[in-house]
Amino acid sequence: MHFTASFLASAILPLSLAGTTPVGYVAELGLYEAILAYILDTKDYARLGESMTQDVVYDSRPLGLDYGGLSEGLQQITDNVRAAFGDADVAHHVSNAIIVPHEDGKAANVTTYIVWSRWDAAALHDVKKTFRIYERCDEYFVVDSADGNWKLKYSLVSNLAPKVEQPYFG
Repeated sequence: MHFTASFLASAILPLSLAGTTPVGYVAELGLYEAILAYILDTKDYARLGESMTQDVVYDSRPLGLDYGGLSEGLQQITDNVRAAFGDADVAHHVSNAIIVPHEDGKAANVTTYIVWSRWDAAALHDVKKTFRIYERCDEYFVVDSADGNWKLKYSLVSNLAPKVEQPYFG
């Protein structure tokens, strides 16, 4: 798995997708979603601009005050993600990407289902610090005119489960 993520980050991320066939760019856009998860999981915050527009909006308020919020702009998202992840281990498992391209080939609506886990070794029994969330992300990706790469412009994150799951019990 580490080899695959490293390969994706180094080989796929620099590709320009503008002008590719609809089938091709839909497949490659799915890889961009996986690369974004990889950047988040490795906490390589300096690379978030490779996967998000400068004016990106990330709305995870449906997750509740302890787990979500509204972030507007790349810098605010970077600061908020850094604070939310802290020193904990995090993992995003992305599946079932449903990609609906726009006719112009420069935008797409993407729905993904993600299991996001956060483990804080010092707080395994604290559901605010160690938890698992089953998310649905309704997103809007665009081809960035500056570099020709697909980037996240808007994301609305919802919890699919009745509540946040605490994976460890005392």
